[in-house]
Amino acid sequence: MPQQAATAGARDDGVARDALRHATGAIHERLHRIPALRRLAGGSISRSDYILLLRRLLAFHLVIEDRLARGPALVVHGIDCAERRRSGQLLDDLDALGAPAGTLPPLSLGDLPIPTSAGAAIGYLYVSEGSRLGGLALSRCLDGVLPPGGAGGRSFLLGYGAHHGRMWRALCNAIESLGATDEARSAMVAAAMEAFLVFERLVGADGDEQRPS
Repeated sequence: MPQQAATAGARDDGVARDALRHATGAIHERLHRIPALRRLAGGSISRSDYILLLRRLLAFHLVIEDRLARGPALVVHGIDCAERRRSGQLLDDLDALGAPAGTLPPLSLGDLPIPTSAGAAIGYLYVSEGSRLGGLALSRCLDGVLPPGGAGGRSFLLGYGAHHGRMWRALCNAIESLGATDEARSAMVAAAMEAFLVFERLVGADGDEQRPS
């Protein structure tokens, strides 16, 4: 789930990343108190609640992917948004659990504006990619719901696997490059805050979706 970034060999003295960590620190701490995420981390999440969590994560990442696809291209900054899409993994996990995507939470709850600058787009991606951090450890917490050691139902948490370090370093480089000026850094931070708040509302909502059997 979204976490503050400092891993995979990336330097920790980046000005832009420091600004992102500082601005989003409080909401990042609140995410630890979301019941579904707390149960996941504690290895006590039920199958039905895990399915609901995957559906809410899917709704969030579909919105992020849509906004990034319609925003400024990031390829020139070393970022291919297409290879960073996460909705396919979430759909695969739901399929592995025998649970269709079903009716997702309304997009109005998870809505975000289309980014108007590359910096803002990277702010969104910072939140999306941050949810890969710690995923390997969290994937092991599902042994009570899924067959131990298998990848089925855990692909979202397993992320890029052996390519994780390369992908994270590329993002960190883009964050520092695009956040080199005060104006661009402010846009990046504002976009990240918007995305974090949407994630919190969407994934932390009580909701009334019918729990799958």
